[in-house]
Amino acid sequence: MNILIVEDDDKKRGSVLSYLHQEFDGLKIDEGYSVESGVQKAVDNQYDLIILDMTIPNFDKTDGKNGGNSYKNGGEIIVRELIDEDIEFRCMVLTQYETFNNETIDQISNRIKQKCGNNYLGYVKYSTLNNEWKDQIKKIIAYVKNNID
Repeated sequence: MNILIVEDDDKKRGSVLSYLHQEFDGLKIDEGYSVESGVQKAVDNQYDLIILDMTIPNFDKTDGKNGGNSYKNGGEIIVRELIDEDIEFRCMVLTQYETFNNETIDQISNRIKQKCGNNYLGYVKYSTLNNEWKDQIKKIIAYVKNNID
């Protein structure tokens, strides 16, 4: 199973990657750190699941460069870009926040669902205080594994 995780926060990404590698055998996981690298990887490769953070910069952070503007709805921007590029993909959102630019995650999630239909698998609320996110991701990955074309 091939997964792309688009996440710019090193600690959060590390925690998710550690969990995925411990819990599942045979995952191939690529990483993107921004809107640009997330879109580019998804255009260049076929993924069974794309895990999207919502708040991500426009470009990857590199030595001396901060990655440009940070978008509160960066995950949704990636979805729009992939739809515009006519890329077939399944995705989910993994976020620590409940609101973005005065919109709730539920509102944004509903909008993504309208655009992606059944290829949008919902959002998971990430927290360092509990492990509920792990169980939710586990269910999503099990669903994807059972429904790979």
